[in-house]
Amino acid sequence: MNKIFVFFLCLLSSLFVQASCFTENETSLIMESLPSKNDEYYDNFPYGRINNIVNCDKKTELSNLVCNIPELKKALLLLAIGEIYAYENATKSPVPDYATYNDDITEWVNEIIKNQTSKEIAIRKLCYIIKKKLSDDFGGDFYYNPAVHEVLASKSNKNGIMIENISSIFYLGKSCDATDGNKSKGKWYIDRNSDQFVIELNDKTYRFYHDDNAFSLNCERPNK
Repeated sequence: MNKIFVFFLCLLSSLFVQASCFTENETSLIMESLPSKNDEYYDNFPYGRINNIVNCDKKTELSNLVCNIPELKKALLLLAIGEIYAYENATKSPVPDYATYNDDITEWVNEIIKNQTSKEIAIRKLCYIIKKKLSDDFGGDFYYNPAVHEVLASKSNKNGIMIENISSIFYLGKSCDATDGNKSKGKWYIDRNSDQFVIELNDKTYRFYHDDNAFSLNCERPNK
């Protein structure tokens, strides 16, 4: 195969991965929501002391993934601001240190990115984290209710596995039973046609992207 053609295929693939994170409207909303020194309220909030969740001067899995994608860098900066805004709005008091407040989330996100098997999956999970957290922090136009959730942590035990996403924990049993942190009970199964798995609890249904631990339990989709 022609080397130039291969190069352009790789370039198009890379651009597709970058562009698939946010819609045009979502990108515009992020850009418009970032503070400007021309904003009347800029001086009332210490924007200059808030570190971006990604530090492009430091070589990490997260910086390697994000620092060549301006939209993701901007989104992570807005997320850093949003996390502080949410804390201060809830507590009615300033965070202890604006420069270090988001260090824990930086470490958490970096660990998630480090454990992914491909750049495509890493970006998809990062986008999910950003959208869910911006939705939690700001609400309104940032509201996000995904059709398919991401597994951000998965652990096996003798009874089955524990699955975590942004705000929930699910326990998936080897007998295809399921519960959540609120003790709601139901069932779960693998949907091999979509390479996803489904959790059904009471009147709620949660669909997740592939997880190796879940698929190892072979809870097949029931016949209807």
